[in-house]
Amino acid sequence: MIETFGQPKDRYLKIGDDVARMPVWAGELIIKTDMLVGKTDVPKGMRLWQISRKSVVACVSDFAAKGVEPKAMLLSLGLPSNFTLKDVQQLARGFMRAKKEFSVEIIGGDTNESDDLVIDCCMIGFSKKITERKGAKPGDRVIVTGPFGYPSMGLKILQEDLKTDRKIRNRSVASVLLPTPKLKLGLEMNKRNLFSSSIDSSDGLAISLHHLSKASGVGFEINQLPVEDDLVESVKMKDLNIHDMVFYGGEEYEIVATIPEEKMKSAFRLVRALGFKLFDIGRVTNRSEKVLFDDGSLRFNVEKKGWIHFS
Repeated sequence: MIETFGQPKDRYLKIGDDVARMPVWAGELIIKTDMLVGKTDVPKGMRLWQISRKSVVACVSDFAAKGVEPKAMLLSLGLPSNFTLKDVQQLARGFMRAKKEFSVEIIGGDTNESDDLVIDCCMIGFSKKITERKGAKPGDRVIVTGPFGYPSMGLKILQEDLKTDRKIRNRSVASVLLPTPKLKLGLEMNKRNLFSSSIDSSDGLAISLHHLSKASGVGFEINQLPVEDDLVESVKMKDLNIHDMVFYGGEEYEIVATIPEEKMKSAFRLVRALGFKLFDIGRVTNRSEKVLFDDGSLRFNVEKKGWIHFS
Protein backbone atom coordinates (compact mmCIF):
# COMPACT_ATOMS: atom_id res chain seq x y z
CA MET A 1 0.00 0.00 0.00
CA ILE A 2 2.82 2.42 0.78
CA GLU A 3 3.98 2.04 -2.82
CA THR A 4 0.61 3.49 -3.87
CA PHE A 5 0.15 6.47 -1.53
CA GLY A 6 3.82 7.06 -0.65
CA GLN A 7 5.68 8.13 2.48
CA PRO A 8 4.76 11.33 4.36
CA LYS A 9 6.79 14.52 4.11
CA ASP A 10 10.28 14.67 5.62
CA ARG A 11 9.23 16.25 8.92
CA TYR A 12 7.16 13.15 9.74
CA LEU A 13 8.56 9.80 10.82
CA LYS A 14 8.49 7.44 7.85
CA ILE A 15 5.88 4.70 7.91
CA GLY A 16 7.54 1.52 9.15
CA ASP A 17 8.53 2.29 12.74
CA ASP A 18 6.44 1.27 15.75
CA VAL A 19 4.68 4.64 16.03
CA ALA A 20 3.77 7.63 13.88
CA ARG A 21 4.84 11.12 14.83
CA MET A 22 4.20 14.68 13.69
CA PRO A 23 5.59 18.04 14.82
CA VAL A 24 3.54 20.23 17.16
CA TRP A 25 4.37 23.40 19.05
CA ALA A 26 5.55 21.55 22.20
CA GLY A 27 7.69 18.91 20.47
CA GLU A 28 6.20 15.93 18.67
CA LEU A 29 2.81 14.26 18.76
CA ILE A 30 3.25 10.48 18.96
CA ILE A 31 0.42 8.31 17.65
CA LYS A 32 -0.12 4.56 17.49
CA THR A 33 -3.10 2.57 16.28
CA ASP A 34 -3.51 -1.18 16.66
CA MET A 35 -6.46 -3.37 15.72
CA LEU A 36 -7.47 -6.52 17.58
CA VAL A 37 -9.72 -9.01 15.77
CA GLY A 38 -11.36 -11.85 17.67
CA LYS A 39 -10.68 -14.66 15.20
CA THR A 40 -6.99 -13.87 14.71
CA ASP A 41 -5.85 -12.31 17.99
CA VAL A 42 -7.76 -14.00 20.79
CA PRO A 43 -6.66 -17.42 22.09
CA LYS A 44 -8.94 -19.91 23.79
CA GLY A 45 -9.58 -19.17 27.43
CA MET A 46 -9.17 -15.39 27.23
CA ARG A 47 -11.95 -13.49 29.01
CA LEU A 48 -13.54 -10.39 27.55
CA TRP A 49 -11.89 -8.03 30.04
CA GLN A 50 -8.51 -9.60 29.23
CA ILE A 51 -9.20 -9.12 25.51
CA SER A 52 -9.98 -5.43 25.88
CA ARG A 53 -6.96 -4.92 28.14
CA LYS A 54 -4.74 -6.66 25.57
CA SER A 55 -5.95 -4.29 22.84
CA VAL A 56 -4.52 -1.42 24.91
CA VAL A 57 -1.36 -3.33 25.84
CA ALA A 58 -0.47 -3.67 22.16
CA CYS A 59 -0.23 0.11 21.83
CA VAL A 60 1.45 0.62 25.21
CA SER A 61 4.15 -1.88 24.23
CA ASP A 62 5.05 0.18 21.16
CA PHE A 63 5.16 3.34 23.27
CA ALA A 64 7.46 1.55 25.72
CA ALA A 65 9.85 0.57 22.93
CA LYS A 66 10.00 4.19 21.74
CA GLY A 67 10.35 5.61 25.24
CA VAL A 68 7.15 7.65 25.10
CA GLU A 69 4.58 8.07 27.86
CA PRO A 70 1.01 7.47 26.61
CA LYS A 71 -1.44 10.19 27.57
CA ALA A 72 -4.77 9.38 25.94
CA MET A 73 -6.51 6.86 23.71
CA LEU A 74 -9.49 6.58 21.38
CA LEU A 75 -11.28 3.23 21.34
CA SER A 76 -13.40 2.04 18.40
CA LEU A 77 -15.43 -1.15 18.80
CA GLY A 78 -17.00 -3.51 16.32
CA LEU A 79 -19.46 -5.63 18.29
CA PRO A 80 -21.20 -8.83 17.09
CA SER A 81 -24.99 -8.77 17.23
CA ASN A 82 -25.07 -11.52 19.87
CA PHE A 83 -23.11 -9.47 22.42
CA THR A 84 -25.06 -8.74 25.59
CA LEU A 85 -24.93 -5.74 27.89
CA LYS A 86 -22.93 -7.89 30.31
CA ASP A 87 -20.39 -8.62 27.56
CA VAL A 88 -19.96 -4.92 26.85
CA GLN A 89 -19.56 -4.23 30.56
CA GLN A 90 -16.78 -6.83 30.71
CA LEU A 91 -14.99 -5.09 27.84
CA ALA A 92 -15.35 -1.81 29.71
CA ARG A 93 -13.85 -3.43 32.80
CA GLY A 94 -10.72 -4.34 30.85
CA PHE A 95 -10.42 -0.83 29.42
CA MET A 96 -10.75 0.63 32.91
CA ARG A 97 -8.06 -1.70 34.23
CA ALA A 98 -5.69 -0.66 31.43
CA LYS A 99 -6.52 3.00 31.97
CA LYS A 100 -5.47 2.78 35.62
CA GLU A 101 -2.53 0.45 35.02
CA PHE A 102 -0.87 2.68 32.41
CA SER A 103 -2.24 6.07 33.56
CA VAL A 104 -3.80 6.83 30.19
CA GLU A 105 -7.10 8.62 29.64
CA ILE A 106 -9.92 7.35 27.40
CA ILE A 107 -11.09 10.42 25.47
CA GLY A 108 -13.52 9.00 22.90
CA GLY A 109 -14.04 6.52 20.09
CA ASP A 110 -16.76 4.88 18.02
CA THR A 111 -19.02 1.83 18.15
CA ASN A 112 -20.60 -0.18 15.36
CA GLU A 113 -21.90 -3.69 14.60
CA SER A 114 -19.57 -6.23 13.00
CA ASP A 115 -19.41 -9.96 12.27
CA ASP A 116 -16.57 -10.44 14.77
CA LEU A 117 -15.26 -8.59 17.80
CA VAL A 118 -12.98 -5.78 16.62
CA ILE A 119 -11.19 -3.32 18.90
CA ASP A 120 -9.13 -0.50 17.44
CA CYS A 121 -7.02 1.43 19.94
CA CYS A 122 -5.52 4.75 18.88
CA MET A 123 -3.01 5.99 21.46
CA ILE A 124 -1.57 9.48 21.77
CA GLY A 125 1.45 10.91 23.58
CA PHE A 126 3.98 13.72 23.37
CA SER A 127 7.76 13.56 23.27
CA LYS A 128 10.78 15.61 22.27
CA LYS A 129 12.62 12.48 21.19
CA ILE A 130 12.00 8.80 20.60
CA THR A 131 14.22 5.77 20.14
CA GLU A 132 13.83 4.74 16.51
CA ARG A 133 14.43 1.38 14.84
CA LYS A 134 17.47 2.85 13.12
CA GLY A 135 20.60 3.81 15.02
CA ALA A 136 22.37 0.53 15.85
CA LYS A 137 26.13 0.49 15.16
CA PRO A 138 28.57 -2.43 14.84
CA GLY A 139 29.87 -3.27 18.30
CA ASP A 140 26.64 -2.36 20.12
CA ARG A 141 25.17 -5.03 22.38
CA VAL A 142 21.78 -6.60 21.67
CA ILE A 143 19.43 -6.79 24.65
CA VAL A 144 15.86 -7.78 25.48
CA THR A 145 13.89 -6.73 28.55
CA GLY A 146 12.58 -10.14 29.57
CA PRO A 147 12.63 -13.88 28.90
CA PHE A 148 11.11 -15.29 25.72
CA GLY A 149 9.23 -18.53 25.09
CA TYR A 150 6.59 -18.47 27.81
CA PRO A 151 3.83 -17.14 25.51
CA SER A 152 4.65 -19.88 22.98
CA MET A 153 4.25 -22.47 25.70
CA GLY A 154 1.12 -20.74 26.99
CA LEU A 155 -0.51 -20.81 23.56
CA LYS A 156 0.22 -24.52 23.23
CA ILE A 157 -1.40 -25.09 26.61
CA LEU A 158 -4.47 -23.02 25.73
CA GLN A 159 -4.87 -23.94 22.05
CA GLU A 160 -3.59 -27.52 22.02
CA ASP A 161 -4.26 -28.57 25.63
CA LEU A 162 -0.57 -29.33 26.19
CA LYS A 163 0.02 -30.82 29.65
CA THR A 164 2.87 -29.55 31.80
CA ASP A 165 3.68 -28.91 35.46
CA ARG A 166 1.67 -26.33 37.36
CA LYS A 167 4.45 -23.74 37.74
CA ILE A 168 5.21 -23.62 34.02
CA ARG A 169 1.53 -23.73 33.16
CA ASN A 170 0.65 -20.80 35.41
CA ARG A 171 3.50 -18.58 34.24
CA SER A 172 3.05 -19.45 30.57
CA VAL A 173 -0.72 -18.96 30.53
CA ALA A 174 -0.42 -15.70 32.48
CA SER A 175 2.06 -14.39 29.89
CA VAL A 176 -0.63 -14.87 27.23
CA LEU A 177 -3.69 -13.69 29.13
CA LEU A 178 -2.06 -10.79 30.99
CA PRO A 179 0.97 -9.54 29.04
CA THR A 180 2.70 -6.57 30.67
CA PRO A 181 4.93 -4.27 28.59
CA LYS A 182 7.96 -2.64 30.23
CA LEU A 183 6.70 0.93 29.94
CA LYS A 184 8.55 2.43 32.90
CA LEU A 185 11.83 0.85 31.79
CA GLY A 186 11.41 2.10 28.23
CA LEU A 187 10.71 5.62 29.44
CA GLU A 188 13.79 5.72 31.68
CA MET A 189 16.05 4.22 29.01
CA ASN A 190 14.93 6.82 26.49
CA LYS A 191 15.30 9.65 29.00
CA ARG A 192 18.94 8.68 29.56
CA ASN A 193 19.60 8.02 25.85
CA LEU A 194 20.82 4.47 26.56
CA PHE A 195 19.26 2.65 23.59
CA SER A 196 20.73 3.24 20.14
CA SER A 197 17.73 1.49 18.51
CA SER A 198 14.66 -0.37 19.74
CA ILE A 199 11.48 -2.16 18.72
CA ASP A 200 8.51 -3.87 20.34
CA SER A 201 8.80 -7.67 20.17
CA SER A 202 5.15 -8.74 19.91
CA ASP A 203 5.59 -10.04 16.34
CA GLY A 204 8.42 -12.30 17.50
CA LEU A 205 12.11 -12.02 18.30
CA ALA A 206 13.33 -13.09 14.85
CA ILE A 207 11.27 -10.61 12.83
CA SER A 208 12.05 -7.85 15.35
CA LEU A 209 15.78 -8.41 14.91
CA HIS A 210 15.39 -8.38 11.14
CA HIS A 211 13.44 -5.09 11.28
CA LEU A 212 16.17 -3.47 13.39
CA SER A 213 18.83 -4.91 11.11
CA LYS A 214 17.23 -3.47 7.98
CA ALA A 215 16.52 -0.06 9.52
CA SER A 216 20.12 0.38 10.69
CA GLY A 217 21.88 -1.39 7.81
CA VAL A 218 23.66 -3.76 10.21
CA GLY A 219 23.65 -7.43 11.17
CA PHE A 220 23.26 -9.30 14.44
CA GLU A 221 25.09 -12.23 15.98
CA ILE A 222 23.01 -13.74 18.76
CA ASN A 223 25.01 -15.98 21.11
CA GLN A 224 22.55 -16.54 23.96
CA LEU A 225 18.85 -17.33 24.13
CA PRO A 226 16.83 -15.09 26.46
CA VAL A 227 15.23 -17.96 28.36
CA GLU A 228 14.74 -19.20 31.92
CA ASP A 229 16.01 -22.65 32.93
CA ASP A 230 12.58 -23.95 33.99
CA LEU A 231 11.15 -23.34 30.52
CA VAL A 232 14.13 -24.99 28.82
CA GLU A 233 13.65 -28.14 30.90
CA SER A 234 9.91 -28.22 30.25
CA VAL A 235 10.42 -27.79 26.51
CA LYS A 236 12.91 -30.67 26.45
CA MET A 237 10.48 -32.92 28.29
CA LYS A 238 7.78 -32.18 25.70
CA ASP A 239 10.17 -32.74 22.77
CA LEU A 240 9.66 -29.19 21.51
CA ASN A 241 12.24 -26.94 19.85
CA ILE A 242 13.33 -24.17 22.21
CA HIS A 243 14.95 -22.14 19.41
CA ASP A 244 11.74 -22.10 17.38
CA MET A 245 9.71 -21.10 20.42
CA VAL A 246 12.06 -18.25 21.34
CA PHE A 247 12.73 -16.85 17.86
CA TYR A 248 9.44 -17.45 16.08
CA GLY A 249 6.82 -17.78 18.83
CA GLY A 250 5.71 -14.17 19.21
CA GLU A 251 3.27 -12.50 21.61
CA GLU A 252 6.04 -11.35 23.94
CA TYR A 253 5.50 -7.69 24.76
CA GLU A 254 9.15 -6.97 25.49
CA ILE A 255 11.62 -4.43 24.10
CA VAL A 256 14.35 -5.59 21.72
CA ALA A 257 17.10 -2.98 21.62
CA THR A 258 20.76 -2.20 21.03
CA ILE A 259 23.02 -0.43 23.52
CA PRO A 260 26.52 0.98 22.87
CA GLU A 261 29.13 -1.06 24.74
CA GLU A 262 30.22 1.92 26.85
CA LYS A 263 26.65 2.41 28.13
CA MET A 264 26.03 -1.17 29.24
CA LYS A 265 27.10 -0.65 32.86
CA SER A 266 24.82 2.37 33.19
CA ALA A 267 21.96 0.40 31.64
CA PHE A 268 22.35 -2.51 34.05
CA ARG A 269 22.59 -0.17 37.05
CA LEU A 270 19.35 1.50 36.01
CA VAL A 271 17.60 -1.82 35.41
CA ARG A 272 18.56 -3.13 38.84
CA ALA A 273 17.42 0.09 40.51
CA LEU A 274 14.02 -0.16 38.79
CA GLY A 275 13.61 -3.87 39.60
CA PHE A 276 13.68 -5.12 36.00
CA LYS A 277 15.97 -7.45 34.02
CA LEU A 278 18.03 -7.17 30.88
CA PHE A 279 19.16 -10.15 28.84
CA ASP A 280 22.39 -9.48 26.93
CA ILE A 281 21.95 -11.82 23.96
CA GLY A 282 24.50 -10.77 21.34
CA ARG A 283 26.16 -8.00 19.37
CA VAL A 284 25.69 -5.84 16.32
CA THR A 285 27.88 -6.71 13.30
CA ASN A 286 28.70 -4.97 10.02
CA ARG A 287 27.08 -7.77 7.96
CA SER A 288 24.10 -5.83 6.67
CA GLU A 289 20.70 -7.49 7.24
CA LYS A 290 22.26 -10.77 8.40
CA VAL A 291 20.93 -12.30 11.63
CA LEU A 292 22.98 -15.25 12.89
CA PHE A 293 22.66 -17.43 15.97
CA ASP A 294 25.93 -18.94 17.25
CA ASP A 295 26.30 -20.10 20.86
CA GLY A 296 29.44 -22.15 20.23
CA SER A 297 27.61 -25.45 19.86
CA LEU A 298 24.89 -24.53 17.37
CA ARG A 299 25.05 -22.11 14.45
CA PHE A 300 22.25 -21.12 12.04
CA ASN A 301 20.77 -18.19 10.17
CA VAL A 302 17.72 -16.80 11.92
CA GLU A 303 14.89 -16.74 9.41
CA LYS A 304 12.97 -13.56 8.69
CA LYS A 305 9.57 -14.65 9.90
CA GLY A 306 7.28 -13.67 12.72
CA TRP A 307 4.16 -14.39 14.71
CA ILE A 308 1.45 -16.16 12.72
CA HIS A 309 -2.01 -15.12 13.88
CA PHE A 310 -4.73 -17.64 14.63
CA SER A 311 -6.91 -18.76 11.74
